Amino acid sequence: MRTTCTVVLAVAFSNFAFSQVGINTVTPLTSLDVTAGKSDGSSAEGILPPRLTGDQIKMADSRYSAQHAGVMVYITAPVTAASAKTVNMTSVGMYIFDGVVWMKMMQGDSRNFLTVSAGDIKNSVLNTDHAGWYVLDGRSIATLPDGAKSTAQLLGFTANIPDARDRVLKTGVNGEIPGSTGGDNYLWISQLNLPDMNFLGTISGIAQTAGSHTHGSPDGGFLLGGTTVNNGAGGYQPDPNATAWGGIGMLVNTAAAGSHIHTVTGTATVPTGGAGKSMDNRSAYMVVNTFIYLGE
Repeated sequence: MRTTCTVVLAVAFSNFAFSQVGINTVTPLTSLDVTAGKSDGSSAEGILPPRLTGDQIKMADSRYSAQHAGVMVYITAPVTAASAKTVNMTSVGMYIFDGVVWMKMMQGDSRNFLTVSAGDIKNSVLNTDHAGWYVLDGRSIATLPDGAKSTAQLLGFTANIPDARDRVLKTGVNGEIPGSTGGDNYLWISQLNLPDMNFLGTISGIAQTAGSHTHGSPDGGFLLGGTTVNNGAGGYQPDPNATAWGGIGMLVNTAAAGSHIHTVTGTATVPTGGAGKSMDNRSAYMVVNTFIYLGE
């Protein structure tokens, strides 16, 4: 072991004059060039970063500033009670400090590392929680693992995580709080929402508006004065029918007086034919689940 350390140090110092350091190589290609010591599988090769717990990193919060951006560590256990800088240390793994907060390194595109932060949102066709991602289904945060529960509380959720089922996501305006819900998938219209138009329809009843016609008497007849109708039929008789007073001056119908108009007043109800059914405001869609990252 002493020999190995001596060789490494010797190599390092031999390259110091060239402003490049090589480990297991005398021709470093970069500022620090680490070459595998063996390639026959007889030893474990690679670079092992510092290994610390989340709580240990948290204790050094004041030591990390913007000039430490790019520092990498391997977290062996999540932070117990997160600080602003360690809020993302919710699971074991590699983390990089971005100058403000520690970000977990997640393998994605083979050309780079993708990072994820507490509170990140994604959509997926997966149906269940996975790798620190939790379905936004309105559940109580008390049902979450301790680490995820702590993260949810740091994000401002006191009782339940938001319920994104059957909802679209929008950016808040006018002080709307992230995670709050509102709106409706259905629309109802009132009379004010209707177009300014007249409905065509029919009403019940009969009214003649013009033309010669007669009117019948509901009491048996009309007594006419100054007439020769039925004159000389034997005098008046006290009989309440069309033959009263012998029929003198009595008519069952009025005369056809000529064209005139009847006016009908009242309120007419014209049905729209509708059933009061609400309108669905959603466009054509594909169903996915919405997840929030709270850590493992």
